[in-house]
Amino acid sequence: MNKKLSFIFCFFWILNASAQSITAEPASFYGLGEKSAKGHAVFDALGKNAINVLDSGILNHSNPASYNRMSKGSTLYTLGLHSRQSWYQSGGVKQFNATPMVEEFTLGFKIRKQMGLSFGLRPYSSRGYQISETIFTGLDSLRYNYTGTGAIQDLYLGYSFGIIEKPKTKLAIGANASYLFGTLINERSSTLLTGASTTGGIERNSLIVRSNAIDLGTYFTQALGKKHSFTLSAVYQPQMLLKADLLKELYSTATISVPSSYDTIAYVSNQFVATSAQSWQAGLAYSWKLPTYKRQTRELHPLLQLYGSYANYGSLTQNQNLITGFDQSSYTKMSFGFQFQPEYKVLENLATLKAFEKLSYRAGYYQQTLPYLSSGVQYQERGITLGFGLPLLAQVSLSSLNVGFTLGQRSIPNTDWSENFIGARVSLIMAPSNFEKWFRK
Repeated sequence: MNKKLSFIFCFFWILNASAQSITAEPASFYGLGEKSAKGHAVFDALGKNAINVLDSGILNHSNPASYNRMSKGSTLYTLGLHSRQSWYQSGGVKQFNATPMVEEFTLGFKIRKQMGLSFGLRPYSSRGYQISETIFTGLDSLRYNYTGTGAIQDLYLGYSFGIIEKPKTKLAIGANASYLFGTLINERSSTLLTGASTTGGIERNSLIVRSNAIDLGTYFTQALGKKHSFTLSAVYQPQMLLKADLLKELYSTATISVPSSYDTIAYVSNQFVATSAQSWQAGLAYSWKLPTYKRQTRELHPLLQLYGSYANYGSLTQNQNLITGFDQSSYTKMSFGFQFQPEYKVLENLATLKAFEKLSYRAGYYQQTLPYLSSGVQYQERGITLGFGLPLLAQVSLSSLNVGFTLGQRSIPNTDWSENFIGARVSLIMAPSNFEKWFRK
């Protein structure tokens, strides 16, 4: 009972305090900010493949059809940590930003032979930038500050059902129903710099989002003999309306650093609606059980898995022209990755394995356009990925520690602007051991 209470307390503490998404991307000014990839260290390491990664030891909320793939009687819950270090360059100007965060907390379990369930909190999008400029007017100096803050969270509940459950053929469908909530803020201020005076003004636009979303998923798996199998996966998100309240504030002040001194010039609240066009993703996975081989006194059963996927994300447009520079373009992504396991029967052969034979080794590559435009030209991003998975076998469970690294670059074609970044993501997958009954059905 104490374990149950501790788990529930930790779950709601993370829901309220820690599921945050942070960014230092200047282009997050637009739309709903930098949209989260809803990442996982396994997906990051596989070149950002997600919807086609199906494994009984991984809770994959990117494809809701995958929930019925979890092991019977075993509950999985995932905690994700993410950090990104970015080096920006434009002309001769350089800047560095780092963004650590606790990103997600999700839980899933199999409820019947053909059914799976998952729920949790994950990031949807985030805004984070700060730009300053000082101009000399001839008599005085003016300082302009532009800042953006905030995030939108995604509280979801997902369900999957296996239509075909045969030893060599599997077909399943699933859906995630989401409630999106959070606040995004764009603020600009101007300050007159004359000795000790800091007279100025502030304009603040706050978008308070309260809306619903849904995404649908499916997968089909077919074994080809005893050594080979392939999986086809797809996820579809229909067109949806994103509803929010838009709060516009305008203040003047004799002391810009003291909020209590602000004089209100305008304070207007409007209903805001944006349309997110339909999006879809398709993926392929191929699994090959390589020939067994002997190492000293033990026999290893290696496994090679290949992944590839393509995604087309819809545009985002406001229904009324209430926010300057809000609209975002549609964009695409291609991902490729592979995973090699020296021994895929880890639990069965635990006593004879060496340390490096227990790991899963992952690598990949991806490239994508982004929804941001500069003079009508879309941003582009590409990167290589590496990572590994370490099973936590102290109590013979499906728990694991997964790490994924991304070395990437963003750029705007035909300009000198670029962002080089290093991303690191750690995902801890926790599951009760075979000896514990506290979270079993």
